[in-house]
Amino acid sequence: MLPVVGITYNEAFPVEDGVVRRALGSLAEVRMIEMPTGELTREEDDATAARMQDVVAVLFRPGSLSRRLLSSCPKLRFTAVHGAGFDKIDLQAAADLGITVTNAPGANAIGVAELTIAMAVNLVRQIVPVAAATKSGLWNEARRDGTELAGKTLGILGVGHVGRRVAQRALAFDMRVVAYDPAYTAEQFAERGIRWMPIDDVCSSADILTLHVPLDSTTVHLLNAERVRAMKPGSYLLNLARGPVIDESAVEEALRNGRLRGAALDVREDEPPGERDELRGLPNVIVTPHIGGSTGEALVRIAEICADEIRRFLQAEPPVNVVPLPAGSRA
Repeated sequence: MLPVVGITYNEAFPVEDGVVRRALGSLAEVRMIEMPTGELTREEDDATAARMQDVVAVLFRPGSLSRRLLSSCPKLRFTAVHGAGFDKIDLQAAADLGITVTNAPGANAIGVAELTIAMAVNLVRQIVPVAAATKSGLWNEARRDGTELAGKTLGILGVGHVGRRVAQRALAFDMRVVAYDPAYTAEQFAERGIRWMPIDDVCSSADILTLHVPLDSTTVHLLNAERVRAMKPGSYLLNLARGPVIDESAVEEALRNGRLRGAALDVREDEPPGERDELRGLPNVIVTPHIGGSTGEALVRIAEICADEIRRFLQAEPPVNVVPLPAGSRA
């Protein structure tokens, strides 16, 4: 009997399904596993676990993998995360249960970087409100002066796969790029045309500030209320990383009092946001539903990486992109 490999979904994912089935061939039975999005309730954990009783490896996309769910899947030994972010998985629980977790770093970086620059252009040229007003029948009333990116300072927090590509594109727009990332030295930044700065200096000097950091215990509210208040008056904020890396209440206040001229948020602290979410109603805010890495090309790249990691597991080969335990966790 072939081992069972699952693909979690909350809607059809034909790209992933097709890529995984082609990659694994006769190595495994591939099965779609329904899983709700977001943090799962106790009942949803139990229902999902019931569908995964004979699954040995899973390509994980929506939802969350809690200790309760993981411990209720007796055969599960391998998880390939669909993308770079692994904040929806209890990594300590996975380690305790002998479940290897891998991800696909950089596979969606081009899409996220391109959307970041698109967001910046949209904000400084006010394309969304201008287009909406024009479509409503206005013409002269819709016209307004924008701002050029050239000569402005882009501040980047996190210069990994995405941040590096954002910097490259910003330099092509003749922007000055300053950045903070503890993993790199000032000399390494300089080689890419980027000026290294302490995090607080990046926040206070940027005309446009963009975040591209993973979500972990060190980055929750990395852009906190104090740093938001210290941002350059009239600046813009972009978040295409993870919602909790910014303090949304502080950002909302800064948008209302005029310190921030605008913001573009592809990710939110709660996804989807609750009914009382006021950020999305502000005229100087662009909100999109976490689509940064959702391009056809990225979906294929991610699926191929995940499928290859699962193939390696099934053939007892070492994985390539193992997600390490956070600092301070038990090995």
